[in-house]
Amino acid sequence: MTTDNPNLIKAFDKEAGITENNPDYRDIRVAFKVAVPDKYTDIITNHAQVEEDADENGDPIDDIDSNPGEWNEGEDDQDIENIKPGYFDLALRKWVTEAIVIEDGKQTVTQTGHTPDQDPEPVVKVEIHRNKLGKVTVKFRYSIRVTNEGTIPGYAKEITDYVPQGLRFIPEDNPGWTDEGNNVISTRLLENTLLQPGEHADVEVVLTWINGEDTMGLMTNIAEISEDDNEKGVPDIDSTPDNQVDGEDDIDDAPVILSISTGQARIYYVLGFTVLMTIAGGIVLIKKFVL
Repeated sequence: MTTDNPNLIKAFDKEAGITENNPDYRDIRVAFKVAVPDKYTDIITNHAQVEEDADENGDPIDDIDSNPGEWNEGEDDQDIENIKPGYFDLALRKWVTEAIVIEDGKQTVTQTGHTPDQDPEPVVKVEIHRNKLGKVTVKFRYSIRVTNEGTIPGYAKEITDYVPQGLRFIPEDNPGWTDEGNNVISTRLLENTLLQPGEHADVEVVLTWINGEDTMGLMTNIAEISEDDNEKGVPDIDSTPDNQVDGEDDIDDAPVILSISTGQARIYYVLGFTVLMTIAGGIVLIKKFVL
């Protein structure tokens, strides 16, 4: 008895208009969620094959040129599709752009000339005369850049900044930033800025030195992407937002040094083995005791 199966694919029938150039067919749709590969250059190959066939009565039938359920190259009951999945990757860089010294009512702004590509970044050092420790105001302006290094457009919904001991956050200097307490500040200034692949966006933050001999020395400011998003819901390929893990590319630091001098306030930059080792130790201590 012939079964009335809507999925029965009819044989060639010239009178019915079913020919080699116009065969009968059925479509099947299937959706897969791509897990992020270990290497975003990987090509994923999807295989599909007729696993079992039957005639109009539901009985097994021999295919003239293929063996169902067996993958044999060249047979026409199988096919592949290659895809190269997109990947999501936001990276953050932070650097000091200005050192601002206010002394005797006079403001001196020094441009550092630093760029987000410097790694490591030279340390910005400010020397203050001992007799003016309580009379001088020192501020540092930082730039934070988020770059889309992936192939999927996305957002840096929130950026968090960890203010080191010795520096303080003044809201009036930082519109768009929120004091979260415990030396943690955050901003959502970029939350509606869609970054296309290769694009970047910058935000700034200004931190002020807390005057005193006990607040001198190395101060390393750290910023991190604490929330990201994209329309595909794909996680960042090499970073986890808001996890404070060194080595990921969604977190970066910028060092400054305050020291005592015997002359006028001076600003200069230091880059050497000793300082680098100090910075490395400083970051560890900051993460351990401040964060």
